[in-house]
Amino acid sequence: MKLYLNVTLLTVVLFAASCNDDEDPAAQLTIPEEYTSANYNSNVTSENLVIEELGMLTEAVNAAESNAQGTTTVGAISYPSTLQSVTLSSYSSKIENWLVELVKAANDDDGFQNPGAGMPAPGEEGGLLGSRLLDENGLELEQLVEKGSFGAALYNHALSVISGELTSASIDKLVEIVGTDASFNPDNVTSAATYAVRRSNQVTEMGFFYDIKKALITAKAAIEAGSSFNETRDQALADYLLAWEKSNFATVIYYCNATKVQLQNAGDDPAALGNAMHAYAEGVAFAHGFKGLTNKQITDAQIDSILEKLLAADGATPTSYQFLNDASLLSNLDEIIEDIQTIYGFTDAEVTTFFVNNPE
Repeated sequence: MKLYLNVTLLTVVLFAASCNDDEDPAAQLTIPEEYTSANYNSNVTSENLVIEELGMLTEAVNAAESNAQGTTTVGAISYPSTLQSVTLSSYSSKIENWLVELVKAANDDDGFQNPGAGMPAPGEEGGLLGSRLLDENGLELEQLVEKGSFGAALYNHALSVISGELTSASIDKLVEIVGTDASFNPDNVTSAATYAVRRSNQVTEMGFFYDIKKALITAKAAIEAGSSFNETRDQALADYLLAWEKSNFATVIYYCNATKVQLQNAGDDPAALGNAMHAYAEGVAFAHGFKGLTNKQITDAQIDSILEKLLAADGATPTSYQFLNDASLLSNLDEIIEDIQTIYGFTDAEVTTFFVNNPE
């Protein structure tokens, strides 16, 4: 009888231990509803500098567009060093070239000369179409410089933070580099976070911005709770990156649709046509900036396909102006929307919400 009781007791203990081992550690983790950090500002000085330098560069290219074809010559635009250092080298070399070409377009005496069915004339440097500064190929390089950097610089830097030693301070860095802060106030965002907010519903607090917030709160809580929660931490960081990536390519969907609608309605109004090509360039930039990045769902081959359909293939001379002259090319934009929907498994209803900013 004594032996029987001991064996039974041992069985119960082992069974209980087995149940505890199988229990999901995440279920034991207390996750706060809001993000908190005692030393946020001191933890994100490098990331804040990157965001500031991107803002400075954006102001410079905006000023070049505003002063295009004016009485004052637009001077060379410098590429801030810290921003450049965190950018994929393959993309930073493109930015250096685009800045030179953008200044040439701004200083050209004429407005944008549409090549029609031909090619840009020799020596043509581009110019204004309405209020938008296009190069001779019809591409607004300002967007490639700024919006492409959201992926090639900011997301790339987030990857470097995640690949290093992860501490609570690391999560603060990930908050800052996406373009928000510890408050996660959707009315006070910059860069990539601006577009994550636009693809989110602020009334219901659903969408990519709030997915990013939840992921980073979870990652920080997991790190602070100890190594037992590393799996939860890693999953949360993967969720953060995927939400950022999805918001980026949902924004490509937005701009493909906006380009199509605006070109269909523009007639021969230069201002309306310029605005359509502005939307088009945003789509090119958001897609192009993710090429070459690691740790993403979309492949470089899929990005290449998108850029080819946008007539802005990587490594080739764009023929963006053809969208001004050939209405049949608008079907390319529909194809891109379908391609992105398939890649990320977006529903038809989700795609419809991506056509507007801040859906309700």
